[in-house]
Amino acid sequence: MKPPKSPLYEVRRSKIQGRGAFAIKPIRKGQRIDEYWGEAITHEEADRRYDDNNGRHHTFLFVLDDDTVIDARRKGTDARYINHSCEPNCETIIEDGHIYIKAIKAIKPDEELVYDYRFEWQDEYEPEDVRYYGCRCGSKKCRGTILRVPVYLRPTIREWLAGNDVKKPRKPARKKAAKKVAKKAVKKAAKKTAKKAAGRHPHVAERHATRTVKR
Repeated sequence: MKPPKSPLYEVRRSKIQGRGAFAIKPIRKGQRIDEYWGEAITHEEADRRYDDNNGRHHTFLFVLDDDTVIDARRKGTDARYINHSCEPNCETIIEDGHIYIKAIKAIKPDEELVYDYRFEWQDEYEPEDVRYYGCRCGSKKCRGTILRVPVYLRPTIREWLAGNDVKKPRKPARKKAAKKVAKKAVKKAAKKTAKKAAGRHPHVAERHATRTVKR
């Protein structure tokens, strides 16, 4: 059963892209706004439904875990219309098999709800892929792409977005000290125990395409 419609926002046309979600009441920092809802499918089914070769990337897909992807295009709530921004006022939280949208700052009525999609970076991406995933959030902190770009590639990505197809630098070797590895393992175990983690919006299989999705 789909959760009830949130009384905190409504869907309107957005300057960022297509339709967006706009607050209709004051929303306090830390308040849970809505649940990201849709049909639970496998990664394989997501690949079958949304072939990268069809010329679109699909922001209605949300990775829940290694086995499950939520397809909000089917049975989805209005949370699927929350747009991306590099300067978000919301975040996604995965908790007990559910995906929630939570405010990370106070939001005023008529303000658009946005969170950082953080599309997974693929090492095979080339300039045309980065430009395809270009960001139009309009924020002063805009990084130019909805992709989550590795730190060592940020100068290169800026060049690519400017139309300069400079050569991609070699990926630096990872240096993992024993203490760092142990600390990471403890942190990972704690997250697993709590069953709570920050959400990744895109389907991990997204790769090449030629135009943005229309809502």
